[in-house]
Amino acid sequence: MSSNRQSARQSSRRMAFCGMMVGLAAALMLSGGLLPVATYCAPMAAAVLLLPVLFEYGRRAGWVSYAAVTLISFMLSADKEAAFFYMAIGYYPLIKWNLDRIRSRALRLLCKLAVFNVSIGLMYLILCVIFPIPAIAADFAGMGPALLAAFALALNVCMLLYDRLLYPLSLLYWNRVRPRLSAFFQ
Repeated sequence: MSSNRQSARQSSRRMAFCGMMVGLAAALMLSGGLLPVATYCAPMAAAVLLLPVLFEYGRRAGWVSYAAVTLISFMLSADKEAAFFYMAIGYYPLIKWNLDRIRSRALRLLCKLAVFNVSIGLMYLILCVIFPIPAIAADFAGMGPALLAAFALALNVCMLLYDRLLYPLSLLYWNRVRPRLSAFFQ
C-alpha cells in the first residue's frame, strides 16, 4: 500500500512539474505576439523551459512537453509564425546533448547547423507554399536576395549563440534552481 502511494505521489509530482513548465512555456509563446522581435525570441526562451523537464524526468517527458507547448501555441497564439518557429526549433534542447557527443568539432557544428537549417527551411516551405500566410510571403517578397541571405545568416548566428547559451543555462538550473526545488522532487 505504501509503495502504491509513493508511486502515485511521484507520478503526481512529475505531472505537476511538467504541467508548470508547459504552462510557463505556453505563456512565453503567447506573449511573443506582443513584439515583432519576439517571433524568434519567445520560441527560443520557451524551449529553454524543456531543460528542467529533460533533466528531472527524461527525454520522453521532454518530448511530450514539447508536443504540448506546440499544440497550445498553434491553438492560442496570435503569431502563427512564432508557433511554427517553436515547432521547428523547440525540440533543440532535447537533441543538443546527442549532437554534442560528436567528437569532431567541425562535424558537430555542421550537424547542428544542418538540423537548424533543414527545420527552418521546412517551416518556411510550409508557411509560404503549403499553408500560405500572405503577410510572411509579402515580407519575403519585399526582402530581395541580399536581405534574405542576411536574414538567413542572422538566424544561423542566433542559433549558434543559442546553442552556446544552453550549457550555462543548464548549469544555472542544476546548481542554483534545482537545490531550491529539492523538496519538491523528494
